[in-house]
Amino acid sequence: MKRTLMIAALALLAACENEKGEGGGGTADDTSTACNEANEDCSPGTCGGEGGQMLPGADCLACHDGTNGEAGKFTAAGTVFSDLDGNDVVDGATVRITDADGNVVELTSNAAGNFYTSEALTFPISAEVELDGNVLAMSSAQQSGGCNACHACAGPAGGKLYAE
Repeated sequence: MKRTLMIAALALLAACENEKGEGGGGTADDTSTACNEANEDCSPGTCGGEGGQMLPGADCLACHDGTNGEAGKFTAAGTVFSDLDGNDVVDGATVRITDADGNVVELTSNAAGNFYTSEALTFPISAEVELDGNVLAMSSAQQSGGCNACHACAGPAGGKLYAE
């Protein structure tokens, strides 16, 4: 039952094509603090040298697009938080990405909550996050692997990418 409710909630919140505000900015009980915007701003030339633990919540593909010379190219990347507001990162969540050809890439969030891949993906892609057997799936396919671009405080997904 809990899994079904979480998937239903995510279906309302996670679609990047949704207009801002459709999914809200708080948790289900709406008692949370404001969304944490820390580290969301990152642009080429400002983020180098930190490695896989860098800037949880920033749009990874802003630098890791293979064009700016400071970072490797990722096809998909983001950060998993413990709630929609991005208050704490989640270490050890499984992020499962399925591309248009049916190829599945499984990633694990690190101690900073970050996950990333350079594996070739055919867009659109779908994704789900699993933690302790609870799976949250996106409600629609996406044309970009820049997860944090949509899952930002002011992003069209209505909040951070999270797992419970």
